[in-house]
Amino acid sequence: MSQDHKLSLPAAILVNINIMMGAGIFINTVELAKRAGSLGGITYLLVGTLLLPLIISIARLVNMYPEGGFYTFAQKEINSFAGFISSWSYFTGKLASATLMMHASVHLIQQLIPPLAVIHPLIFDGCILSIFVTCNMLNIKTGSYIQALFMGLKSVPITFAILTGLFLIFNKSVTTPNFVWTGITSSLPLVLYATTGFEASCSLSNKIKDAHRNGPLAIFISYGIVVLIAFLYQTVLYTSLGSILTDAGSYLFAFPALTNTLLPLKVVITSKLNMMLHLAIASSALGGAYGIIFSNNWNLYTLAQNNHTFFPTFFTTLNKHAIPFACVLVEGLICATYFIFTQGTTVGLQQVAALGCVLAYTLSVLALFIAKINRPTLSISAWIPILGLVNCSVLIATCLKNFFTSGMTPLFAFIGLLAIGAIMFVTTKKLTQL
Repeated sequence: MSQDHKLSLPAAILVNINIMMGAGIFINTVELAKRAGSLGGITYLLVGTLLLPLIISIARLVNMYPEGGFYTFAQKEINSFAGFISSWSYFTGKLASATLMMHASVHLIQQLIPPLAVIHPLIFDGCILSIFVTCNMLNIKTGSYIQALFMGLKSVPITFAILTGLFLIFNKSVTTPNFVWTGITSSLPLVLYATTGFEASCSLSNKIKDAHRNGPLAIFISYGIVVLIAFLYQTVLYTSLGSILTDAGSYLFAFPALTNTLLPLKVVITSKLNMMLHLAIASSALGGAYGIIFSNNWNLYTLAQNNHTFFPTFFTTLNKHAIPFACVLVEGLICATYFIFTQGTTVGLQQVAALGCVLAYTLSVLALFIAKINRPTLSISAWIPILGLVNCSVLIATCLKNFFTSGMTPLFAFIGLLAIGAIMFVTTKKLTQL
């Protein structure tokens, strides 16, 4: 691929941030305040520190295999089936997250603009999905410009919350600290969901200029930026609002509470301001969904390149903009399937997305551990992948706990997706051996 069709380091960082800062940071606002009080923001720093071995492991793999991705990581050090499962689980699971983000934004937009409520949510979802699929057929640099647009929109409510909160704090509107230590444990799964997405550079590694250097940098820089912003956002908002925030019914009441505290009795102004901020939050979710579709299609492309899909030539054919259009179409088809069968159910989609990503993380870190065993001189401590596997174990345990708590149907659905992929892998392998 020519350099004209590759992403610069800033563009790669932007993709990662756009995916990580979807709707999670906003959805967590009230729930973290209720569970952990003043420690809500600290949980982002805690998770950021706990996941460092996993982050370092993924970044090291990108450095080792700059032209690869989840498939290459596991295939090189374990075997081709491990590589397939890693990439396939991530590809299908991550699209559940994109589906969730699109549906959440539609739900919010219809609440804010009542005339749009007459449109069935699935029709609205389908329109947005069609637009995203069409846009992802364009030049990869054009896609990065669209990423920048979404990033600008989602920065509006975050910047407003931090600056307004600081203004209220400096004007003595400070809440009494309430350290709910027992709430940290239950807050971790919420924060974990809000900080995934750092791995987008893995899917795009061979589309990044100087990938062996810029790929790992994109992971470290984007992760650090998002964790820091999330910490500031949650901490400042709670410090300025306190019990007002914990008494709110959901995250939708967080910004009205902030604007009413800032501009009491200015009902007309605050109502319009709240609508603008909530529309920006909806765009944040849309930006995360777009970013996933933008980066994720290359996972299917890689599997087709290695003859692990049906009709591999079709899926590796690029359009005039050097985009694997068939892979993008498959993304749209899978998202549409998720829409139809889940009706946008938040919990089910979130669980499938989490487990798909965690499985890819686990196989990738295991690959790094095996690489270190086979090549002791590899420039990384063996403790990094070991601790990374501990991270993955915690994530898997969290995922399974959520399945047992809220229902096993999403787990069975995900196992079904893996089974379909495994059948495709075995069938295509036999065909290539004939």
